[in-house]
Formats: sequence, structure tokens, C-alpha cells
Amino acid sequence: MSKASLLINDDIWRTLPEVIKTSRHIDAAIAYFGHDGARLFPLRRGDRLVVDMSPATVKAGSTDPHEIEKLIRRGVQVFTRRNLHAKIVIADRKVLVGSANVSKNSRDILDEAAILTDDPIIARRAKEFLNRICIEPVLPEYLAECKSIYKPPRFISKRSTKGKRTRRAAHAKLWLVNLVDYLSFPDSEIEAFEKSKDKALALLKNTPQSMLSTFHWPHKPKMADELEAGDWIIQCIRHKDKSISVCPPACLIFVDHYIRNLQGKERYVFHLKYPKRGEKMSWTKFRKALNSTLKIESSQPRTMAVRETEKADDLLRLWTLKGRVARK
Repeated sequence: MSKASLLINDDIWRTLPEVIKTSRHIDAAIAYFGHDGARLFPLRRGDRLVVDMSPATVKAGSTDPHEIEKLIRRGVQVFTRRNLHAKIVIADRKVLVGSANVSKNSRDILDEAAILTDDPIIARRAKEFLNRICIEPVLPEYLAECKSIYKPPRFISKRSTKGKRTRRAAHAKLWLVNLVDYLSFPDSEIEAFEKSKDKALALLKNTPQSMLSTFHWPHKPKMADELEAGDWIIQCIRHKDKSISVCPPACLIFVDHYIRNLQGKERYVFHLKYPKRGEKMSWTKFRKALNSTLKIESSQPRTMAVRETEKADDLLRLWTLKGRVARK
């Protein structure tokens, strides 16, 4: 069965070098290839690249012919295609299709997204597309002409403007959280907890397929600083009889906290959007998948972040979109 993963921003630039490194051959169509591109996109002898290296694009600084020259010296076959706007990388049987050009701006500043898939039909179609547009090789005379007219681009290289700062979107991570279901909740905190719950329910409105799920911590856990709304959480719950059940993925609504005693200690409350018809999985089955995906052999659950997108997706696929255990 073919798989696909959504990569956003830093995920793209973590994944792309690894895909190139572990592949025997790369075919790529990247519209604009900017300064430092030969390092960001480390193609090797025998690889093939098509870019827009038309005079207008070179004069605008969008494609740097000096970087193209570095690739050619490595033995990369480089072609130019006027009006090219595609961003496709074919790495053996994997294909990455997205919005990112090869540039520091794309890596560090712009919000980018891409799909990585091993679907053989998409790989074949992508290869056919590359074959059709790789018809004008970059020859020495044309390369020299482009180098003579190249002008470095002019753009603001900061993600902020005067008086306003923007934050780059981050990919929703997956967290595994180790919990127990038999800790009593103090009566003195019920009012504060109910207020926190009401805020979460207000955010959950108009979601008939979901319900609110909440867990709490008697202090600030390390993950509280990293978690963001939209992150996925799989709860591993230990019961009084020592059995362990693994809940289907739930989406974080928000993290709340309040003072819980006279000493000023805080309780952290995590509110989740949980599938109404979600089905729990046995720890034995989940542990097997966990070891297969992350190579972690553990007899007990532990709280941890799954930072690699493909591995996180593999764990999320253990359930259907409605939270039912996937049947293979």
C-alpha cells in the first residue's frame, strides 16, 4: 500500500537532504534555484535538474547561475525551462511535490508545504513530466551569459515588519502521553477545573463527531512549552488492574493552568478533541507497532514526542479518521 505524508516548513528541509542521500538517482524540477542552492539541494553526478534560468529570472535574482555552475561541475545534468513553476523531486520510488523553491528564503522564512509519497503511479507520471520538459540543456556559453547578467535578489529577509512580527507555521507534532486513570481529583479544584472545561467546550462547538477529553498534571510538564493547538496526542492509560489501554489520536484544543493550593503550585489541564466513536487499542498491539516504527522496545508507556513526520503518520494510521482501530 502506498503512503503519503504532509511536510510543512522545517519538515521539508529535514526530510529532503535525507531523501537525496539515501536515493540512487534524483530527477527534479525546481522553478527557482537561489544562492547557496547547491548546498541546500546536494545533487550528485548523474542526477537531473530542470530550472527556470531564463534571462528575466536570472536578472531578478531568482535563479543563481553560479549555483547551477557548481552542480554542473559535480556532474549533474541541468536544463532550463522558461515559465517553469513546478517543484517536484523524484527520488527513486518516492516523489515530493510542494511549494518550496531551493533558497534560504524558502528554508528559513516562507511558509511552505509539500506531499511526500511512494505511490508508483504518481512517480511514473512525474517522471514522464520531467522527460517532456528536459529539452534545453544549460550549455557553457549560455551559463557564461547568465553569470554576466545575474543580479542578487532584493528582498526583506526577516519574518517581521515594523511593529508586527509573524510566526512561521509549524507542523502538528504527535505526542505519546503516559497517564493513570485512578488518581483522585481534589474537591478544592473542581470549580477552577469546570471553568477551564467550559472554555474548552466553547471552542469545541459545531463538531458533532467529536467530544471533549481532558487530562491533567499536578505541575508543569516539559511538554507544555512545546505543545500547540492542533498537535496530535495518543494517550496511554494505566488502569487500577494494571492493564494499559491506548486511546485513538486526539487533537489538542488548548493547555490551561491554574493555582491549585496555598503554596502557589499550579495544575496544568490539557483539553483534547476526541473522536466520539473512538476505539481503544491494547498496549500489546500498540507496543508492537511502536517498536516497528520507532525501534523502541519498552514494556511500559512513556511520555515522548514523535518528531519525524513519516513515523508520526505511521502511528496515526493505526486508527481510521473516525478513531476506529484500522483493520489490515
